[in-house]
Amino acid sequence: MNPKNSKHMDRLHNALEASRRKLEPFRRRHKEAIEQYVGVYYFDDGADKPVHVNLMELSSNIYQQNLASRPPRVSIFCENPKFRSQAKKLEVVMNQKLTDYKLHQALQRGVRSALFSMGIVKVGLQSFGDYSIDGYEFSRTEPFVESILLDDWVHDMTARVPEEVAYEGHRYRVLRSEAVDDKSFRKNVREKLRNAEYSNFNESGDERLHTLSQGWSSADEEMDPRIELWEIYLPKEKLLLTVIPNDSGPPLRVVDWDGPPNGPFHKLFFNEVDGQSMPLAPAMLWQGLHRIVNGLYRKLDRQAQRVKHIGVTRGEDSEDAERLRMASDGEVVAVDNPDAIQAKSFGGVDQSNFAFMLQSKEMFSWLNGNLDALGGLGPQAETLGQDQLLHASANQRMSGMQDMVYLFTKRVLHDFGFYLWENPTETYDAEVDIGGGMDPLQSPLTPGDRQGVDYYNYEINVEPHSMQYRSPAQRMQQLNQLVTGVFIPAMPLLMQQGLQINFSELVKMYSKYADLPELLDIVKSPHGLGMGDLGGGQQEEGGSPSTTHRTNERISRPGATPQGAEQTLINTLMGGKNQGSENAGAMRQLTGMG
Repeated sequence: MNPKNSKHMDRLHNALEASRRKLEPFRRRHKEAIEQYVGVYYFDDGADKPVHVNLMELSSNIYQQNLASRPPRVSIFCENPKFRSQAKKLEVVMNQKLTDYKLHQALQRGVRSALFSMGIVKVGLQSFGDYSIDGYEFSRTEPFVESILLDDWVHDMTARVPEEVAYEGHRYRVLRSEAVDDKSFRKNVREKLRNAEYSNFNESGDERLHTLSQGWSSADEEMDPRIELWEIYLPKEKLLLTVIPNDSGPPLRVVDWDGPPNGPFHKLFFNEVDGQSMPLAPAMLWQGLHRIVNGLYRKLDRQAQRVKHIGVTRGEDSEDAERLRMASDGEVVAVDNPDAIQAKSFGGVDQSNFAFMLQSKEMFSWLNGNLDALGGLGPQAETLGQDQLLHASANQRMSGMQDMVYLFTKRVLHDFGFYLWENPTETYDAEVDIGGGMDPLQSPLTPGDRQGVDYYNYEINVEPHSMQYRSPAQRMQQLNQLVTGVFIPAMPLLMQQGLQINFSELVKMYSKYADLPELLDIVKSPHGLGMGDLGGGQQEEGGSPSTTHRTNERISRPGATPQGAEQTLINTLMGGKNQGSENAGAMRQLTGMG
């Protein structure tokens, strides 16, 4: 591929258009899933019918919470002992940079997009102005991470696996004035940018994703008019091209790629399909049952709205019926036929449809690896031990997806670290923890530390962690495991080194994670003070300790899980018989009465 050859550029533009057409069904499916995700109350162009039971939003929320709910942190390991001090400083610098909300937001968006189609993230450098040192001009740069929607994406659709693509790239928006004045663009080509047009449709005629809430917009509606360009990466040639949409002429800019060896783009797949460059996204599996459940629920809603209760009478009893209708509560009226009025009901919810809807909702949860357990939507078993086993089993599916997100994040952050390392002039402040109870050491990462050392020959391994949400109960469980499994057995060794466990802080942590403030009053100091009094310093030594009294009453009731309660209800609706204990447990579960 030679960008200076017009025939080569014609082939490239034709290939880009063909791949964009082949991606149209995937873009359309993505937009349909987002429409169901937002329902009818988000905007006029959302779902065309009410989404009363939004399983799409529930699933994506639970999965994202388990996959990338927290900003990542990294641990950097260096195989070469000679460079471990520099690697430690790079770890500190990266963790400082990773506190930037934009990076975490880009990773979250990439994960969410992967649930609906494919997650795409770009890692690169952005400029923050120029400065001079000893007469030399430098551009101040910082690495960035941004997510890319499938709506703005193209890759070689003739490839059988993602690694075989001959080109890949994305569409981006830029201020028209900046593009026209950008001297890095070829002057004779950038003149075309003055007449660039705004479009609400992709090349295949499908509506773009942004029209979901913005409607059909025009360039006249923008305060600062923008235009769209395409940035295309050629892996084999190691070239980065900037081209004008729908223009087969020469590129605006050609840059030799000297960044990370795998290029600027990282893609997240959850379910690869043999011989295909596009994955099978989870939302493609969700939509069927989601639509069935909501279709049935809408039908049940219409049936419930049509229900009516009326009294009927025979024609000859109309006078008696009228007297009975007009009688007040407690009044005695004389009639020839006391049964002149009979109550009749018409319409109402179809029990078999209701049972099928509940069963479909349960099937949706099963298809998603026990969604109730993953989302913590309620106890799934009658005992805590059984509930933990079910949660661990449900996490098997989630664990595989977490591994994919981990590898994806690792690749992204490895390239992020590359751009920090390769910056020729920037000095980064770093506080290195040297242990031993000593204060952190101020040791900046200077260009001298990095000069002449290749990042990838450094044998650096970037390990991201802490991206999954941990509830207070999970934190307390982990704390228990460390205390009972590590610190208590090691007490003799700790005492030999003059160390001991701070049980005062340990009790405070248990009180915090278990949400049991009264726990601070149970453990007493030698002076009779509770831990809460010691921590707050409100009570003088020798004061009377506060006391608490608790009465535990054990009542045996038949248990029922949400699934068991719904199964009992389904069995009842279908005409089956249940045990008395099953009915009692189901009623408590469905009504929320313990």
